[in-house]
Amino acid sequence: MFMKKNNLIAYQGSIGSYSEELLSLLYPEKNFLPCETFSDLIENVKSKEILGLLPVENSIAGTVIEAYEELIDSNLKIYSEHIKKIDHSLIGLSNSRLEEITRVISHPQALQQCSKFIQNHNLKISPVFDTAGSVLEILNNNDKNLAAIAGNHFKSDNRLKILKKNISNHLENFTRFFLIGKENFKINESSNKISSVLISDDKPGSLLKALNIFDYYQINLTKLESRPILGRPWEYKFYIDYQLINLEVQEKLTSEIKNTSKEFKILGHYPSARK
Repeated sequence: MFMKKNNLIAYQGSIGSYSEELLSLLYPEKNFLPCETFSDLIENVKSKEILGLLPVENSIAGTVIEAYEELIDSNLKIYSEHIKKIDHSLIGLSNSRLEEITRVISHPQALQQCSKFIQNHNLKISPVFDTAGSVLEILNNNDKNLAAIAGNHFKSDNRLKILKKNISNHLENFTRFFLIGKENFKINESSNKISSVLISDDKPGSLLKALNIFDYYQINLTKLESRPILGRPWEYKFYIDYQLINLEVQEKLTSEIKNTSKEFKILGHYPSARK
């Protein structure tokens, strides 16, 4: 589906992360490039002209703001979205016991998604750049009082022990990912979802006018979230996802919303994820 010069997909994290696991399932024939930060991921996608996989939303913790903002600033395009079930486990060294654990490390999103378990066990937390990296850190520290939060796929490593499975605040824990790149790909009949960013005019009723345009064309909004604009106090941007196949309606919608707002930017027109 995606013809790139370089048979490579970048992701944030290290080998063994949820992103890498998802890519292995989706594109087993491709090679993967781990990146420490979202900024590194974006830069590699741009400079190497490759694809990137970006986590943008979690069903428990909400929008991954840093990832979304990096995507908006990058001018890269969304090609597709993917939903992955997240099953967090508490992982320790092979000689560790749950009652001996005093500190837990993981990606900030994973720590947030497991906050109830952490509080109930009075664990101190230390954020690291990704879940798989936290597992590597407990191996490097060789401290049986230290545990990581990561996926069950580490159960086959005999250096480690799964101390507790399914520790998320809610078992229905899903993360939404975007596959992104530089090129504009042809929109086809399966491209039924659009992600956008709207900045409304600083005038009474400006946002309502824009939203009324969606209502006029009977367009279903699947995401509407406000975020402050850094450096511009009391001004806001709105992440808006909506469902639309008709390109003629999309052109009219874009034109009319731009006439009622400061900015309306399309991030991608892509097929909805299979659930």
